Amino acid sequence: MGVLFALLVVCVVLFVVLPVIGATLMSAVWALVVGLVLGMIARAIAPGHGRIGLLMTALLGVLGGLIGRVIARGMHAGAIGQFLLEVLASAVLVMVARGASSGAKT
Repeated sequence: MGVLFALLVVCVVLFVVLPVIGATLMSAVWALVVGLVLGMIARAIAPGHGRIGLLMTALLGVLGGLIGRVIARGMHAGAIGQFLLEVLASAVLVMVARGASSGAKT
C-alpha cells in the first residue's frame, strides 16, 4: 500500500506540480520580455530626460501593459487598440518615473 501511495505522489509531482510551476515561470519570463519591449518603446516616445534603469523600464512596461490591457478589455478594443493602450500606459509610467528620478537628483 505504501508503494502505491509513493507512486501516486511521484505521479502527481511529475504530471501536475512541475508543469504548473513551469507554466508559471514561463508566463513570468514572457511578461518581463514583453514588458521590456513595451518599456523600450515607451522610453523612445516619452518626453523627459530622467535616467531610469533597464530593470525599471521592464517593470514599468509590465505594469503599463497590464493597465493598458485592462483598459482595452473594458473598451472592447481590438488587438491594435490594446497594443496602443499598453504602449500609452507604459509611456505615462515612464514619464512619471523620469520625473521622479530627475526631481530627486536636483
